[in-house]
Amino acid sequence: MDDPAALRRRRVETSVRKLGRSGTEQHLSDYDRRRLLDRRLQFTARVLPWSFLTAAVALSAIVVLLPVDAGWFTFAWSSVMLLSSAGFSAFWLRRERLGFSESQTTELVVLTVEIVVGGALLACLALVLFPMLDPGDELVLSSTLIGGIAVGVFPTMMFRGITVAWISVVGAGLAGAFWTEPGTSRYVLIGVLVIFLVSLYSGTLLLANLFERRLRAELIAEDERDLVELLLNDLEDGAQDWLWETDSHGIASTVSYRFAEQVGLPAAQIRGRTMHEILIGIGASRTDAGRKSLALLAANFQAGTAFRDLTLQVVVRGDTRWWSMSGHPGSGDRSDYGWRGVGSDITHSYHQRQNILRLAEVDSLTGLRNRYSFNAQLSSRLRDGRRVWLAILDLDNFKSINDRLGHHVGDDVLRDVASRLHSVLRSNEICGRLGGDEFAIAFDDVAFDDIGNADEVEERFQTILGAFERPFKLVGNQIRIRASLGYGSMPDDADSLEDLVIVADLALYHAKESGRNQIRAFNVALRDRATGRARALLDLRRALIDEEFELVYQPQVSTATGAVVGFEALLRWNHPTSGLVSPGDFISVAEETGLIVPIGAGVLRAACTAATTWPEDIRVAVNVSQVQLRSSRYVESVRRTLNEVNLDPSRLEIEVTESLVIDDADRDVLVQLSALGIAIAMDDFGTGFSSVASLARLPLDRLKIDRAFVAPLDADPSSSRFAVLRAVIAIAKSLGLDTVAEGVETERQRAIVTECGCDVIQGYLEGVPIRAAEIPDYLNGRLGGPSRRGVAATTE
Repeated sequence: MDDPAALRRRRVETSVRKLGRSGTEQHLSDYDRRRLLDRRLQFTARVLPWSFLTAAVALSAIVVLLPVDAGWFTFAWSSVMLLSSAGFSAFWLRRERLGFSESQTTELVVLTVEIVVGGALLACLALVLFPMLDPGDELVLSSTLIGGIAVGVFPTMMFRGITVAWISVVGAGLAGAFWTEPGTSRYVLIGVLVIFLVSLYSGTLLLANLFERRLRAELIAEDERDLVELLLNDLEDGAQDWLWETDSHGIASTVSYRFAEQVGLPAAQIRGRTMHEILIGIGASRTDAGRKSLALLAANFQAGTAFRDLTLQVVVRGDTRWWSMSGHPGSGDRSDYGWRGVGSDITHSYHQRQNILRLAEVDSLTGLRNRYSFNAQLSSRLRDGRRVWLAILDLDNFKSINDRLGHHVGDDVLRDVASRLHSVLRSNEICGRLGGDEFAIAFDDVAFDDIGNADEVEERFQTILGAFERPFKLVGNQIRIRASLGYGSMPDDADSLEDLVIVADLALYHAKESGRNQIRAFNVALRDRATGRARALLDLRRALIDEEFELVYQPQVSTATGAVVGFEALLRWNHPTSGLVSPGDFISVAEETGLIVPIGAGVLRAACTAATTWPEDIRVAVNVSQVQLRSSRYVESVRRTLNEVNLDPSRLEIEVTESLVIDDADRDVLVQLSALGIAIAMDDFGTGFSSVASLARLPLDRLKIDRAFVAPLDADPSSSRFAVLRAVIAIAKSLGLDTVAEGVETERQRAIVTECGCDVIQGYLEGVPIRAAEIPDYLNGRLGGPSRRGVAATTE
């Protein structure tokens, strides 16, 4: 159960606080109410003691001087009034001196007591003295008391309840005094008093509301100022930015804590120095870029123009930092403006940006320059007018490493190659990775004291290739890597960077064609050859559109019966200006560019269409390049062509050349073709790299012996020649394959290949290539007519 004394104390506090409310606190929080009350008490403490003390002295003097004999009352009242006013004034003056409230409740109680005591004294004065005075003195006393009411209202107007108490107590005393007047005058005086008091209260209430709005506005402004200050403090403590300010002479006038911290000196040592001196003192002028930035800063200061993001390298406490500064002139005349700005420590972002720039110039896999950076460096040397050599290096058969060992091993190879190249480079040589397994090396004439001849340059490149002589150790194995290199120079071979790259590429291509692991210099013949190939490519594209290709057919004859067993269709290009062009002059270009695919499709359709006009026991075959075999949906295109021309698959033979390296993907295509009933032949056997084991893996039906085995039989009919031919034919027989001897041109050659057991011969002895329209007459003109064998068509 609560203590009765504490309960009474809480009731008193509640009553006093109700007296102290202003009437406009409904929407305020408790915290804001306390702050507003403290501000009102502060106003009261500043005004109340002097106004009440002055009023007490004035009233006491008037009372003492009044011509009335009131005995001891006059001096007693004056003494009490002066002493109470002095005591209460001392309390409020102490509060004003401290600047804060120890207890709002105590101050409200003191204020209430002071108002009640003061009001009671004035009311007592009116009640006691008024009946004793003549009309003139009554007027003086009434005016004095009304003035006293006004004096007491002003310091207490911030507290509505206390103001009402003050007016009520003093007004009641005056009303009691007026009631002593005889007749109706009492009512007039009391009425005038009431009107005066109501008007006084209304005006006071209006004035109090205005004052309170001002106090609340001040509190809001203080809150906003505190918030801004807090944010600025947080910015100063946690951000990388700081503020700086100078006067019109460039001398630092305001030095923030953050600025002093960034400079690494106390603020007192910074203040009074020019910004230029401060920056030089921390090493901003050590580099050429820094001196340029300082000169730009001085120029902006002198011209009075704003600047942004001026980058400076400084040294603070032995640590190199990067700053970005911005500034603008302050307001004022040209002669007396100062400067204000903001600085930032951008060291982290600067290093990030530099790292990004480095990554943009360096190949991420090998650490060498990338194509962009290499070309930029090479362009710089060319602009200096130097003689420059450019070599392009390409690894031989690098694709097989990726295919056999995986791309991660291939990446290790590229990293090791880059390391070895870097180890043999001289200081004035540059090296970069252009892409894939292609690298570029360049140097200028500074590399040699005196270049006597081209052998010195080639010797230098040979030294670079010598870095690959030592085997590479990868995945637990030693792998030998070879490379081809082609080079050219400027201005000898080219007149621009782009042309120099083309020159080196042509030389590299020549090195690879020459057997790989070679070094080749550029010569004019390579450009002419490339120009010819480019012209041939354009002509090939036009030939496809204008249908300039045609087929001629060469017969194949059975050695056993002498009857025609087939025709081999040979592709010819009927060039509008060059006449008939043999496949050897354009097939390689067609394969490199992929044009062999549409050309081959046209050959297939033409050959199959021609075969439909021949006897049904004659077979037709199409020679197919590896590019065609690896094109998408090749088997489907062959099936569709056979269906569209209505040719039985058993009458079609597909020939592949032995010189091609046939992998598992090619073998799968051949197996699918064989499954359709199409015969498969190995052409030009003996000139490539096929082994007996590889022949056994392929779905072959026929082996075509190259003319290189047949042509020497007339000139050198030695037993060794027969032995080789017999061995080849024996191998074919053991594998269940028919044999065809190509290039048979004499009776002796036919007799020998027949004696060795060959099944079919083909060559000028039996007939030259003829057009499809001539085949019926050719077949009818031969003794024995057509046989039950087939015909072979080829793009050769």
